[in-house]
Amino acid sequence: DHRDLHLSLRRQRQMCIRDSIKEIWAEYHQGRADAAARTLEETQATLLVDRAQAAPLQLHPVRRGEGHFLLLSQFQHRKHFLFTFLEDYKKNPALARPWLTMTLHNDLVKDRGLVLVRGDVEKELAKNEAEFLIDQCVQSYCVLSRFSAPSGPLTFNQEPKKFDLDGMMRGYPLMKNR
Repeated sequence: DHRDLHLSLRRQRQMCIRDSIKEIWAEYHQGRADAAARTLEETQATLLVDRAQAAPLQLHPVRRGEGHFLLLSQFQHRKHFLFTFLEDYKKNPALARPWLTMTLHNDLVKDRGLVLVRGDVEKELAKNEAEFLIDQCVQSYCVLSRFSAPSGPLTFNQEPKKFDLDGMMRGYPLMKNR
């Protein structure tokens, strides 16, 4: 039936447009040291936002050489994750400058079911560290076993005394050298 064929072609065209958007977004940011990019499907982005609203703070270790430091991500205004150096945040939360700002751009959700994610990277972080942090931030909220673990964002926000920092450090994936 030609209606089925028409619907199939339209669906295929929509997928091609979505793939093109993802490709253009990635290519635009590829050569930039100060910005990282990825895309999220609408369902994943919705889950991320809903869970981050419920648990807006999360710790992220950044390993360098034999050591590490901690960044604190704060979710704000249903679209921004600000990653600040934990020691700066402890001294004065209002003055803690973000080392990475991850922004969710949802302009294409209605028509394309896509959310464009951009990470603005400050000089304290390498771009590959920022890309890794963005991926891990998404995972820590979207993978239920990580979100609700004693070392996850839900515990960190709702029962901080039970938060397992050692468990988070042990369980946090290692960044692959690219």
